[in-house]
Amino acid sequence: MMQVTNKTATQILPFINSCIDPKLNIIIGCSGGADSTALSILMSKISHDWESKIKLVYVNHNLRPRNQISQEINFITKLANNLKLDYSISEISENEFNNIHNSSMENTARILRYEKLAKEASKFNSNIILTGHTASDNAETILFNIIRGSGLNGLEGISNNIAKTIKSKNYKIIRPLLEIKRIQTENICKENHIKPMFDISNNNIKYTRNKIRKQILPSLADINPKVTDALISLGKIAKNNNEGNKDLLDHLFKKLISYKGNKRTISDINTFKILPRSLRSEIIRKILHSNSSINIQISMKHIDKIDELMHSDGTKYYDLPNKIKFTKEYNIGCFEIKV
Repeated sequence: MMQVTNKTATQILPFINSCIDPKLNIIIGCSGGADSTALSILMSKISHDWESKIKLVYVNHNLRPRNQISQEINFITKLANNLKLDYSISEISENEFNNIHNSSMENTARILRYEKLAKEASKFNSNIILTGHTASDNAETILFNIIRGSGLNGLEGISNNIAKTIKSKNYKIIRPLLEIKRIQTENICKENHIKPMFDISNNNIKYTRNKIRKQILPSLADINPKVTDALISLGKIAKNNNEGNKDLLDHLFKKLISYKGNKRTISDINTFKILPRSLRSEIIRKILHSNSSINIQISMKHIDKIDELMHSDGTKYYDLPNKIKFTKEYNIGCFEIKV
């Protein structure tokens, strides 16, 4: 029987019981690392009396040396057998990477990974996908979003339970470990005498997230040893604030924005200009992200420039990332999104 400390169980059990139906099948995205391995251990124990079946899914991105991939697949096979869970291996081909443009390698890998998990979930008669994201991942994400200027929504960090449409089907993405830190997942593995895999690419600081994890957060911890808790607290404050503004933002968006093909138009700039700056920024951001078929990198520099042009006289033009063109003419602002 797998072991779970009372403290960890207390932190995660209420959330799991509140959002997972014990009669429904579940997919766990499992890389073999400490976080997803700990999640697999926890779910195997918690679901002991459940009617549902659980499957571990390893997604092979084909980005690492073959011997490392083989070791990870062997580990997943043994872990699933040890926990008495189903498992499967899913492959991402080079062509699939090449078919997604205008996005970083990290983001492309994330998109394709969720597509593979969704496909495996569908074959397993499931629409529930669990991932092993922890409080440590959440803090890193919030800091990453601060650095790239992603706005108030980015300050929320990672959501513990979201609905996601993938290939026209609806799935629930659930992250049960967001209340515990990485050190706890490592301890869960240790307590159960399981040595998880370690992806050596996690040490490569050419990737922004690794640099945040290996260099920036440790430096910030010298100033505030509880920096992870502080970032997570900031995320919760942002989430509460954003929820309060959401209804107003949705109302203004419907009133001011019109759609035609790949064009998004602010039909009344004069009304737009008298709104508080924070609402103007979020409306612009929502316009730029309203086409879910593309992945764009928008910073506050872009938002501020568009806002500046909205307040200027005459006709103005501005080219944004991903061939998005903004035109301000008379009392109208138009965003043309070229897919």
